[in-house]
Amino acid sequence: MDTPPPTAPHAVFRRFLAISLMYGSQGIPAGLAFSALSTILRHSGVPLKQIGLTGLLFLPWALKCFWSGWTDNAGKKWGYGRLALWTHAAAIMLCLVLGLIAPDRHFLLSLSGVLLLNTIFATQDILTNACAVSHMKGRNAGLANALQVISFLLGMVVGGAGSLLIYDRLGWAGAMWSIAGELSLLWAALLPLRDCVEPALRHTRQIPSRLADLFRRPDFRWAMLLSVAFKFASSALAMLLQPWLIDRSFSLDFAGTLQMSNIMCGALGGALIGFPAVRIMGSRRAIGLLIWPSTLLLGTLFLLQATGTPSRWLLYVGLGAENMLDGGFYVSVWALLMDWSSDERPGTDYSFLQCGESLTNVFAGLSLVPLASLIGYSQTLLITWITGILMLFFVMSATRKLEGQRHDGRVLSKSPM
Repeated sequence: MDTPPPTAPHAVFRRFLAISLMYGSQGIPAGLAFSALSTILRHSGVPLKQIGLTGLLFLPWALKCFWSGWTDNAGKKWGYGRLALWTHAAAIMLCLVLGLIAPDRHFLLSLSGVLLLNTIFATQDILTNACAVSHMKGRNAGLANALQVISFLLGMVVGGAGSLLIYDRLGWAGAMWSIAGELSLLWAALLPLRDCVEPALRHTRQIPSRLADLFRRPDFRWAMLLSVAFKFASSALAMLLQPWLIDRSFSLDFAGTLQMSNIMCGALGGALIGFPAVRIMGSRRAIGLLIWPSTLLLGTLFLLQATGTPSRWLLYVGLGAENMLDGGFYVSVWALLMDWSSDERPGTDYSFLQCGESLTNVFAGLSLVPLASLIGYSQTLLITWITGILMLFFVMSATRKLEGQRHDGRVLSKSPM
């Protein structure tokens, strides 16, 4: 499509709605992969070492940078909204097929199917990012990332905790076919909004998106360091939590509702802490403020583990507080990285940086869950907390190097561009 969407208030609202629907859709398979599947496998008696292979499900989100330029260019040629709808429809068909492949009997086949499902939505995420970066940088970056966090995490509630609750009652087939139904409803809602997905292409539609141009930016290494370092410890804790709950004899219902509570707290933190902090102080100062309590609370599960088997209300309160601060911190980091991303490559730069976060998720899944089977949960949780403290210094160093970005309609210092 050659003409960018109108900027009237109703069109802005429609664009917000379209982006929310797509980020929410992407959260559903992510919730299945990152939250529900390891619990389902453990409940079925699958060993921890095999469950560690679920860390591979992060790979599409970690490697989408390698096809982000192609996807960006395809969107410029055929339309971002049209491609988003086609990827969405392909995911619905795949979920229907996956319902016939039970993971306890066909572990590798079902794992491959969930991997493909996340690949499809990782590709759609590139298209969504192009719209967000093109229209919501600067003053709206905090709002855009709060919207992303809330929508994506709500999708994770549906795909993670929701899938656990359905699986407990209807089994694997019921869970997957329910996801197919949920995605179908979101596809129908997105259909009349497909034109709103288009980024502002007036000046950039003829410029090809190339990773080589991204790599030439002098501050690229600092942006990449920030994206790699800031989320490792909290992602590792989220992945350790689910098998930890099962091994402590908590029920599937409780594991699902606790996961839902944690995700909702993360979404609230993004909306009530991250967005106002970025709006008032700018993303750099918000990071500097929120990183300290967020890092301190990474030790919550370790301290609760040290008490023996903590009560359910302690888990709700302690992990809820951790996730709320982490959600606010998450929004502030991605607001800075959104401002850093280039208008000429609206789907490429931001998606490439997201791959840095996802790479840490892959490493966390492949290393820390098997590590817990070797040295126990207590020592693994302590190692994760210490790692989070070490990562703090990398995050602060990278943030200082990127402090000259435009934000909230003002310039914090001279732009590196």
